[in-house]
Amino acid sequence: MQEMSFEYGGHHFIPERQFTKREDDFFKITRRLKTDRELGFFAADYYGRGSQKFPYSYDDFYAASTDKKCDIFRCVENGRLYVPCQYELQQYMDVPQKERRNAYER
Repeated sequence: MQEMSFEYGGHHFIPERQFTKREDDFFKITRRLKTDRELGFFAADYYGRGSQKFPYSYDDFYAASTDKKCDIFRCVENGRLYVPCQYELQQYMDVPQKERRNAYER
């Protein structure tokens, strides 16, 4: 993967990687996604007035990207991983949410 950063919505992103064959399943992927209201990249104020910090567009994000085939991107400013989705740029968690909860309960 190219490690060239690109700017989108005032933030810089680095293409991290594509989903692996093992990960490339809708249900496995969605268990790792999380809305990041702090970043606030939503389409047409998707979560209500005031939550949108940048008018996100899936097509515009990939138009700006230096790697058109990448699935997971790292934000340079906050170090978090993101996956471009239809209505928002969602945070991608390295560990599924269910596993994270169980780890905290131990």
